[in-house]
Amino acid sequence: MRAVSAAVSSNNQQPARAHHPDYVIALVIAILLAIGLVILYSVSPVLSQKLTGSVDRNYYFVNQAKYIGLGIIVWIVASSIPYLTWKRFAPLLLVGSVLAMLALLVPGLADSSHGATRWLKLGPLQLQPAEILKVSLILYLAMWFERRGEELKSFWDSVIPFTVMVGVACFVIVVFQRDMGTMAVLAFTTLGMFFAAGLRVRHLAALLGAGLAAGWAAILAFPHRLERVATFINPRCDDPKYALDSSLHLCQALIAAGSGGLFGLGLGKSIQVYGYLPEAANDSIFAIIAEEFGFIGALAIIGLMGYLVYRGLQVARNAPDMFGRLVATGISLWLLFQAFINIGAMVSLVPLTGIPLPFISYGGTSLIISLFGAGVLLNISKYTVREGSDANNRQRRGIGRSHFADTRSQRRTQVAR
Repeated sequence: MRAVSAAVSSNNQQPARAHHPDYVIALVIAILLAIGLVILYSVSPVLSQKLTGSVDRNYYFVNQAKYIGLGIIVWIVASSIPYLTWKRFAPLLLVGSVLAMLALLVPGLADSSHGATRWLKLGPLQLQPAEILKVSLILYLAMWFERRGEELKSFWDSVIPFTVMVGVACFVIVVFQRDMGTMAVLAFTTLGMFFAAGLRVRHLAALLGAGLAAGWAAILAFPHRLERVATFINPRCDDPKYALDSSLHLCQALIAAGSGGLFGLGLGKSIQVYGYLPEAANDSIFAIIAEEFGFIGALAIIGLMGYLVYRGLQVARNAPDMFGRLVATGISLWLLFQAFINIGAMVSLVPLTGIPLPFISYGGTSLIISLFGAGVLLNISKYTVREGSDANNRQRRGIGRSHFADTRSQRRTQVAR
């Protein structure tokens, strides 16, 4: 009972008696960062010259190294701050991210590319407000769900307000930013959090139905999205009319993934990077991985991402309070859906959309915000209930191995005592 009650201090609303974090999560993320850096080093000479005209052959590699360095600092700071602190600042973070989204409507502040307005220019800096909105909405909804308690089962008191909040966010992202991929990640992540918090199954079905209908309406409202769906259904890569026009991106991604075979062409031997595959360093980097490292390399990336999500959900399962469980669930689902949509688009499992592969794709805002989320997740892992009790047992028995287990058994023990 003492080990369980010490997990969270009710007096100061800060977690107490921290143990070591989940080092496996940190290790997997470090491996993914290293893989992304190696891939960018291999493609940087070609992309730096052909896409930017830069004489610096390592333009992408050097910039990514800078982003990773800054992101690791953010990661360390976030992992050092007790996660319950974010409950206090969640409303301010959400308001700030919403204001940043609205700033995209101000002429001169927004930067558009490929028909999408996703970047906010602040002098020499550029950032994507939608990336900040992801994590701020996860933190805010975790606090909101925790406060609602039994009201989460009410349609009018919880489902309707949730629909309005998330619906407005998705509408802004889809209509003003024209970013269907980020909208899908945000919608599925928040819905998964709601279900984990106690959403009724019939309400979940209703929200899924309404969301799919709204998503289809958003596709029909923009011709280029409808064209992407048609391309997804029938790429027609054997027809030059389509393979060099509307189906170019998907067809070249499939060629890259297929030409890698089982073991790949080898590091730095990509052919698609020579101007054939669009966004080779960003949204399409998984296709380059499949081309250079083959099916085995692609499967390794999928395995690492899957294991990272699994460990994150284990942290959520063993978190000492509802807020921690929901934040860890939200961060894990965010990484899961973003990786699935990115990889699925490259192998024609989902319609093509432009979102980065977490921890691997080239970019600043997405990488830094992902590492911030990973830092918050690591901090929650310091307070998992069973882990803390096992740490005391290991000290008594002299055993150095860590385990994660279900906190429900400990809560039952506490009640019994």
